[in-house]
Amino acid sequence: MSDRWIEIADGFWNVRGSFKIAGLFDVGTQTSLVRLRAGGFVLLDAYALDADARRKVLALTDQGQAVRAILNLHPFHTAHVTAVAEQFPTAQLYGTARHKARTPKLRWESLDTDDAALHERFADDFVFSVPRGVDFVPKNPALHFSSVLALHKASGTLHVDDTLSWSGLPLVGGLKFHPTLRFTLQKRAGAASEFRAWAHELIALCEGVKQLCTAHTRALPPKGGVADRVRKALAEVSGMLGAHEQRYG
Repeated sequence: MSDRWIEIADGFWNVRGSFKIAGLFDVGTQTSLVRLRAGGFVLLDAYALDADARRKVLALTDQGQAVRAILNLHPFHTAHVTAVAEQFPTAQLYGTARHKARTPKLRWESLDTDDAALHERFADDFVFSVPRGVDFVPKNPALHFSSVLALHKASGTLHVDDTLSWSGLPLVGGLKFHPTLRFTLQKRAGAASEFRAWAHELIALCEGVKQLCTAHTRALPPKGGVADRVRKALAEVSGMLGAHEQRYG
């Protein structure tokens, strides 16, 4: 399946890519190319583009020389990190602690993508959000809930991996928190309350979001109404959060 190149808004492009489980079932993945206010571009997440999408990125970025940084936002999205780092050797490379542990020979910057100092460095263009009350990098690699969410201010586009997932299926579809949330909530007093508070902050942030870019779907969610969708997703896990509070406080 070829990559799908989507111009979300002036200065923001999203690529719907291919990622196959066991080489058979294509669950898809994504990367976004974003123009910075001060000049140059950043890539949100690493994905080895097909030939056509690569040509488009190189044409926009002076053959890759204008890509200033690669921001790897999901600790368990690591399959394409090395390939993309090699493709854009002049870009500053940022990731989570897990990215660095898995590919220690790459030229990583000292800041992690979940660090507040990194968020301040790119504050002219982005608002970042990291879930609270959950394990950011759980010991079980199958638990893919947490990631760094990145809101591009100029276009009102929110790029998110796994933490929020979208399905266009009737009845059971819509925007939802990743089903591994229940397993990544920290087993301590206050964890559910911290997560709920973070989710309300995310809802407020999403009042200004025009487009949501989620991983692992071919199609993007419809434009608009993002805050209401996140509010509904939070309501759907309210019982689970309540049960967690009853058990742990």
